[in-house]
Amino acid sequence: MTHQSGELFMRIFTMAALAAATLPLAACLGGGGDSDGDLPENFEEIADLYDAAEAGELDEASEEMMSGTATLAGAIAFEDLGEGGELEAIGELSLTADFTNDEVTGTADNFALYVTDTDEVEATLSGSLGVDGDITGTTMTATLEGDLKEGGASNIVDMTMVGTFYEYDSGLAVAGDVTGTIDGNEADGGFAAIEE
Repeated sequence: MTHQSGELFMRIFTMAALAAATLPLAACLGGGGDSDGDLPENFEEIADLYDAAEAGELDEASEEMMSGTATLAGAIAFEDLGEGGELEAIGELSLTADFTNDEVTGTADNFALYVTDTDEVEATLSGSLGVDGDITGTTMTATLEGDLKEGGASNIVDMTMVGTFYEYDSGLAVAGDVTGTIDGNEADGGFAAIEE
């Protein structure tokens, strides 16, 4: 992970986790108790995972852990969005790692836009992004493509995910960076997920 994107992603996670800590179990960021702006169920654990990976505190996953097929759930975030870079997006991430065939697939959805450094939900985004890629050793590289709509406006996402599989809390996890474009504009962020 790059130092810059790591810092920004950790800032997003820290902001959201602090806000969620004062709310009910729904962990809603300003969503008024409905589903708008809800964070992934395992968000705090995901934030801890990302912090540990960024700090170099984790061991890479063993061959034994990376066997068969694993389903992982987590979160993905993009920063510096909007005309002035004042928005950040957080969504849910679901991955299937097929270690037998060295493939990774999945979906990112349920995105919400947050005003930077606040718990204010600017908008929710409909649509989903598809994940499709390969696994080499303990590294995954995948495309992240799709259309996230705000109102009726399309936001075409064309990005690449690069992550590392780790041993985390005696289980399998993955964390890494996301780079590419949204509507032709450069964007980046990060992701993390834990085996279910």
